[in-house]
Amino acid sequence: MIYTLLQILIIVAFPFLAKIISNKTVSWLSPVVLCYLAGIILANWNSFPINHAVADYATQGTILLALPFLLYSTNLSSGIYTEFKTALLSFLLCVLSGLIGTTITAWLLHGTYENAPVLAGMIAAIFSGGIPNMQAVGMALEADKETIVLMNTADVFVGGIFLVFLTSIAHTVMGLFLNNYLKGNLQMSKTKLNSNRLFNLVDFGKGLLITIGIIGLSVGMSFLLFQKLAATFIILSITTFSLLVTKLEWVQRLKGTFEIGDYLLLMFCVAVGMLANFDSILTDGMGVITFLAIAWGITVSLHWLFCYLFKIDRDTAIVTQTAAIYGPVFIGQIASTIDNRRLVFPGIALGLLGIAMGNYVGVFVFWVVSLGS
Repeated sequence: MIYTLLQILIIVAFPFLAKIISNKTVSWLSPVVLCYLAGIILANWNSFPINHAVADYATQGTILLALPFLLYSTNLSSGIYTEFKTALLSFLLCVLSGLIGTTITAWLLHGTYENAPVLAGMIAAIFSGGIPNMQAVGMALEADKETIVLMNTADVFVGGIFLVFLTSIAHTVMGLFLNNYLKGNLQMSKTKLNSNRLFNLVDFGKGLLITIGIIGLSVGMSFLLFQKLAATFIILSITTFSLLVTKLEWVQRLKGTFEIGDYLLLMFCVAVGMLANFDSILTDGMGVITFLAIAWGITVSLHWLFCYLFKIDRDTAIVTQTAAIYGPVFIGQIASTIDNRRLVFPGIALGLLGIAMGNYVGVFVFWVVSLGS
C-alpha cells in the first residue's frame, strides 16, 4: 500500500521537480526526458514494486484532462488554417515514409523473421498513429500475445531514445538543412499566449469544471452510440468540444490553461515510463528491437528528405513527426521544447487523424509485404 501511495506521489510531484532540474542543468535535459527516464528507472528497479493498474489509470486520466487544457488558449485564426496545409503535407509525407520504411525493412529481413509481414504491419501503424494503432493492428493480424508485448516494450525503448532526441537537440540538428519557422507568426503566437501564463486558482477551477463536463459528455455519447467506451470517438469528441468552447472569449482569457495541460502531459510521461520493463525485451526481443530500429531509421531519414525537397520548416517537421509517431499526447511538450505553441492545434488534429488512419495503413503494409514474400 505504501509503495502505491509513493508511486502516485511520484507521478503527481516529479514533473515539478523535473522542471526545476531542467532549468538548472543543460538545455537538452528537458522535463519530458527526465519524467520519462524517472518512470523507466522505477519500472526496472526490483526494489520498487510498480502497481501497473495505477500507471494505466494515470496514463489514461492525464491524457483526457490534458487535451482540453492544451486547446483552451487556441486562437482559430486564418493564419492557423494556412499553416495547417503545410503541416498536413508534412504529416502525410511522414506516414508515406513509414509505409516505405517498414516495407523495405520487411523485405530486407524477411529471411530472418518468419512473421516479418506482421511486424511490418504493426510498425507501420506506429508511424501513423502510435502505440494504440500498433496494438489494434496486432490484434487484427492475430499476432500472438508475446509479439504484441515485445513490440510494446521495443517501442518504448527505441521510441524513448528518439523522443530524447526530439526534446533535446533535434531542433538544432534539423536547422542545419531545413528552413526556420516564419518568425513573424511565431512572435505573434508568443505575444498572445504569454499573457495567459500566470496560474490562477479561480481560472483553474473554471477550466477543470469545463473539462470534466466535456469528458463526461463525450463518455456519455460513447455509451449512447456504441454501448461501450470507444477510445477514438471519445478523444475526437473531447477535442471537438474543447475547440468549440474556445469560441467563448472568457475561456480564451483563462490564465495558465496551456501550462496546466503541459504539466499533465509530464505526469503522463512518468506513468508511461513505469509501464516499460526491459527484462523481457533483453532476453527474447532483441530481434524485434533491431527490426523496429531499422524501420525507424529509414522512416525518419525519408521524412527529413521529403521535408527538405518540399521546403517544409523544421518546427512543422518536428511537430508533425511527433503527431505521426507518438500521436497527439506529446504535441504540447514538443511545442514547449521548440517554443512554438502555434502548432499545438495542427499537431493534435493531425495526431488524431493518424489514430483514425493508422489501422488501415498497418493492414495495407501487411498485405503488401505478404504479397512480396
